[in-house]
Amino acid sequence: MRFAGVFATLVLATVVTGTFSVAAVLVLLGVAAAIGLAYGLLVATRQVGRRWSLLLWPVGSCAGISAIDWVAHVAAGLVLGLVVLSFLYIGLSQLPRHGLWFVPFAMLLLYQVADLTPKMAVVRLPIAAVVWIICCEGLASLIRELRVKTVELERLATTDSLTGLLNRTRLDAHLARVGSAGAVVVIDIDHFKPFNDLSGHLAGDQALIHLASALSSGVRPGDAVFRFGGDEFLAILVSASVEDAGAMIERIRDSWSDNPFGLTFSAGVARGGSDAVRAADDLLYRGKRRGRDTVVTDNPDTEIAAAS
Repeated sequence: MRFAGVFATLVLATVVTGTFSVAAVLVLLGVAAAIGLAYGLLVATRQVGRRWSLLLWPVGSCAGISAIDWVAHVAAGLVLGLVVLSFLYIGLSQLPRHGLWFVPFAMLLLYQVADLTPKMAVVRLPIAAVVWIICCEGLASLIRELRVKTVELERLATTDSLTGLLNRTRLDAHLARVGSAGAVVVIDIDHFKPFNDLSGHLAGDQALIHLASALSSGVRPGDAVFRFGGDEFLAILVSASVEDAGAMIERIRDSWSDNPFGLTFSAGVARGGSDAVRAADDLLYRGKRRGRDTVVTDNPDTEIAAAS
């Protein structure tokens, strides 16, 4: 509809101004063809994803240079620098080796616009191709390396080095994302300090790793488990009621009770919200005072059942 509107406006302007002629018709048809081609390319590239759609600019640049060469040969030679910019753009927007297919077309364009003789082409085309490939592949490889390093640095900054769980760096962001629609669980290993002192820090580390693995495998894929500090862990269960979260942690507690370290854990389960961590921590220590090795929730019915 937009294309039809633009074309109709151009026709109306031509008729009103009295410039209707064969030349004007040709100009209008040329404009219509250009708009239609651009629209068709845009629609086509959208079908193959954003990364490939970014190639519209370099492809359009080379097509434009070729069109200029057809209309005004001298002018085309003045804008050949756009080819280098196109390869730089490909290097910035594409993965390595994704721009190599563009090299033969650019070489053909250079041969056409620069009026190269066969002897000149033998020298200049390979040199130009090497420069283009360096511009394209060098940038693409550098950007990929930077992305890999960035991901690794982010992982190191947000992950506990011992257990592989998330650390507290992004805890607030996860809590805000869940809001009151989920549940927060604080978990603490019972009598961990005496065990660590008697069995040694290596055994203590192994116990932490063992529980971290049990928690990670016991929750759902969309949930998040953090090492909260020392022998404390925190789990954020997305879209889970307190009852469901309590049942999930109870299953993990029961399955972990036969661990090779002879340890148990206690947990407090609270509704999500701005005060959820403090509430879950209070429930955890309520369970500690009751004798440990238990899961305490803030559900009144559960409290009555546990007390009975």
